[in-house]
Amino acid sequence: MKKLIPLLFLFVCAAACLPPAKPQPVRKEAAVRLSPEQAKKVEQLYYKAVGAYSRNDMAAADALIKEILAINPSHKPSQELRKKVRLAVKAN
Repeated sequence: MKKLIPLLFLFVCAAACLPPAKPQPVRKEAAVRLSPEQAKKVEQLYYKAVGAYSRNDMAAADALIKEILAINPSHKPSQELRKKVRLAVKAN
């Protein structure tokens, strides 16, 4: 027990001497301005992609998601659906 206390003290002192960890920069996507036609197209494609995912047609869902992200790379619902599609493909 007497040997543990000096070791613990040494680790605490060493940790206190270390510089603080630098926070990782947060990468933000640039906001994309869509025309009303593009916004409507993205919405339609998204619902088609969700339908394809529901039918377990992962190839079609992936193709539709790629088309959406070509128009609007920061479309969060499509990014989340893409993760689900990739997990489903890996599971099979």
